[in-house]
Amino acid sequence: MDHSRLFAAVVLVAATCAACGGDSGDTTTVRIGVTASANEPRVELTRTVAERLTTAFEDGRTRLVVYRDGEAAGGAHSDEVVSADSDDGLDPAGRVARLNGQLARIDGSGSALDPLSVLADMASAEGPALLVLHSSGLQTTDPLDLTRLGLDLDVTALVDAVPDDALPDLADKEVVFSGLGQVNGAQRPLPPGAQAALVRLWLGICERFGAASCTHDPDPVPPGGPVTRVEVPTVDIGEVQHQDALVSIPSSVLFEAGGVELAPGAREVLREVADRFDGRTTGRVIVRTATADSAEAALDLTRRRGERVAAELVDLGVSRSALTEVVGAGFGAPLAVDLDSSGDLVPDAAARNRSVVVELARPGSSS
Repeated sequence: MDHSRLFAAVVLVAATCAACGGDSGDTTTVRIGVTASANEPRVELTRTVAERLTTAFEDGRTRLVVYRDGEAAGGAHSDEVVSADSDDGLDPAGRVARLNGQLARIDGSGSALDPLSVLADMASAEGPALLVLHSSGLQTTDPLDLTRLGLDLDVTALVDAVPDDALPDLADKEVVFSGLGQVNGAQRPLPPGAQAALVRLWLGICERFGAASCTHDPDPVPPGGPVTRVEVPTVDIGEVQHQDALVSIPSSVLFEAGGVELAPGAREVLREVADRFDGRTTGRVIVRTATADSAEAALDLTRRRGERVAAELVDLGVSRSALTEVVGAGFGAPLAVDLDSSGDLVPDAAARNRSVVVELARPGSSS
C-alpha cells in the first residue's frame, strides 16, 4: 500500500525546553491520527484520551506527532518533545487543552475517508508507541470500501480479507480507536448494530496485525461541526419506510452484522410493524441481501433472518397464521440491480437490497 501520496506528519505541539535534547529510552511516543472529514465531528480529544495524555505529560518526556488524512500539511516529517518541566508556563492539563485547540483547526483535505492508511502511516514509524486513531472508521476506499460493502457485513471474513501488506506489524504498538461510528454532516447516523459492527471490525484488524493492545474508547467525541468543506462519500444505511401496504427495513437496523441476532432497537421497529396487524391483516415477510460470493450462504442467512422476524412479530402479538409466507430470497430476486457492467456493487442499489420487507394485505392503522 502506498501511503506517501496521502500523509504528512503535522506537528501541533511547539512547547520544547532547551534541555530536552533528542530521543531517549524514557520518552513516551504518542502518535495521533485524524481523518477530520466533513462527515465527522470536529477533531477533539475525548475525556479518556485527554486523561491518558495528561498522565504522559506528568510522567516525563513525551514525543507527540499528529497525522492527518489528505494532502501534505506541513512540509517534512518532524516532531516535538514535550517535557514535564518544559518552560512554556503550562501544566499537563494546560498542554492538553492547547493541543485540543490546535486539533480543532485540522481540516481533512482528502476526497475519500481512509483511516486504514492513517493507521498504517502512524504504525510505520519504528519503536514502541501509543497510536490514537481519531476517526468515525467509515472507510470509503479499498480494501474496506464500506460504501460498497455496507455495514451488514461478516466482520470475521472481512478482517481475514484485509491484505497482508495493509498494515505493518503492530507488535510494539498500543492502539486506541476514538470516535468510531460518530458522524456529522451528510452521513446519516448509524444504527446501534452498525456501530457495534464497526467497532468489531477495527478491533479485529488491530488484533490480526498483532498489536500489543487494541482498545475502543467508548467516550463520545465532543460535539462540533467539522472544519473542512471537502465532500467525501457517505455510507448508505437506508431508512425504515412505511407505506400503505408495505414496510421496508434496512437489515443493519434489525440485525447484528452478518448474523440473525436482533440489534439494539430492533424490537421497537418491529413493534411498529406488529401494530399494523388487526384481525383481518395478513402479511408476507421477504428478506434479501446484496449480491455476494455465495448464493447458498445468502439464501441460508436470509431464510434464518426471515424466521427470526416472524418469531419476533408473533411474540409481539401477531398471529402466526397471519404471516402467510416467509421468504429468504438471498440475492436472487433483487429490488434493484446492484452490480455494474464490471461486476462491482452499486452502493445505493446494494443498500436497498439489504432489507426486510413486510408486504401487508388489509393493514390496520399503526396510530
